[in-house]
Amino acid sequence: MSLWLYLHCPSLLLDSLYAPSSVQAVGLVSEQEGRLVQLSVAASTHGLSTGMGLGAAALICHQLAVYPYCAVKEQSALEQLATQLYPLVAEISLNPPKGLWLHVSPMLALYQGFTPLWQAVTQTLVESGIRYQAGVGQTPRAAELMAYGHAGKISTDPEHLQAALQQLPLAAAPLPETVKTQFTRLGLSQLGELIALPTASLTRRFPRTVVDYLAEVRGAQPTPLRYFQPPLQFFQQRVLLFELSEQAHLLPIIENLVSALCRFLVQRSACTPALTLGFSLRDGCEETLPVMAAHGEKDVERWMALVRLRLASWQVSQPVTAVSVTASQIDCHQPGQTDLFSAQQGEQNRDELVATLAARLGEEAVMRLAYVDHHRPETASQHVPYHHSATPPASAPTRPRPSLLLPQPTPLVGKVTLREGPERIVTGWWEGAPIQRDYFIAQNAQQQWLWVFRTPEQTWFLHGWFS
Repeated sequence: MSLWLYLHCPSLLLDSLYAPSSVQAVGLVSEQEGRLVQLSVAASTHGLSTGMGLGAAALICHQLAVYPYCAVKEQSALEQLATQLYPLVAEISLNPPKGLWLHVSPMLALYQGFTPLWQAVTQTLVESGIRYQAGVGQTPRAAELMAYGHAGKISTDPEHLQAALQQLPLAAAPLPETVKTQFTRLGLSQLGELIALPTASLTRRFPRTVVDYLAEVRGAQPTPLRYFQPPLQFFQQRVLLFELSEQAHLLPIIENLVSALCRFLVQRSACTPALTLGFSLRDGCEETLPVMAAHGEKDVERWMALVRLRLASWQVSQPVTAVSVTASQIDCHQPGQTDLFSAQQGEQNRDELVATLAARLGEEAVMRLAYVDHHRPETASQHVPYHHSATPPASAPTRPRPSLLLPQPTPLVGKVTLREGPERIVTGWWEGAPIQRDYFIAQNAQQQWLWVFRTPEQTWFLHGWFS
């Protein structure tokens, strides 16, 4: 038996983007009609209802906060919800603007029944703070109708499902109002009465779309579905109900978004080396703060430690109206594990130290040496940001180079013993500053290893020390 679960989220955009508390009266309004389309629990408690005009709503509830409804943002919220449910059910299809079909029958063997699967789905919905109506049916359309007409009555018994479908009021069907009016005139009130009519009679009385819809409900005709594929990148935004100017007030919101990112990564056995914090300001401007990790990371505590260091050097220039977290580079491989018996267990390695310094001081403040395609030793390297990669990278010298290079050569003082060389470097003649040097690796009386060279005039200079 094929089994489908349908989730209808009547306040999807409000719950996911604004996340009002149980005492905040919030509503979304259609800018075209000027009427409320989504309400928080507190707003409904005050007696407000969808379809109400703003004037009447303001008279009933003076504390009502109103925000514009955006269909594009709700589509994004629906995709985010599907992404959160994807690790539980592989076959998910979107029914915009507020619905999801979940094909649960292939997952029953894995979960050993419908009840454990349903508990996992509801736990995800509760953690997301999204209100929903659910229905189960043997076809996608039947599950959708059950969600509208018998929300909360979840059963997988075939006989019960068929009986409940027959008794479903036609007013709950997602059909045009003109068609529902025609049902009423014919004395039809339940879906079973409509299904019992011969197909030829239905074709004469109703549009072809109604006949096809009923065929999809019965399973006589397949419902065209496109299965959802989760995105390869992460983006989540939280619009603030009140403007915030203190970092201490922004941190809990950021931590909530970073936690969502880490759940996204854990579900995919993936990690990310960087995330970007986005802040929408009062004047409409956007500010972004990149945060880099030492390597691919998916731990909430480690990310939040870097985020706090990054925020310590950032000042809130204007009140913030929205916060977002973006991760564009998702890596499937995991970072290497530290040796269990290493003497440095629990200490930071080099990359972790660099990530901490970059978060505290900024990426441009942490530098490293990079090779430059130039033969003159004092100009053959340069300082670049640690995470910057040259394109294309210059090739490293084939002969040894000292770890400490003097900015300018100095005359050699004292006796040395030549150990290796010479290496002749002749360059700069095309630049008007020619040099000709014979370099040697030498050792002085203190057993220090030096990099020295001799000029054509037989003058000796010290240019660096080997570690």
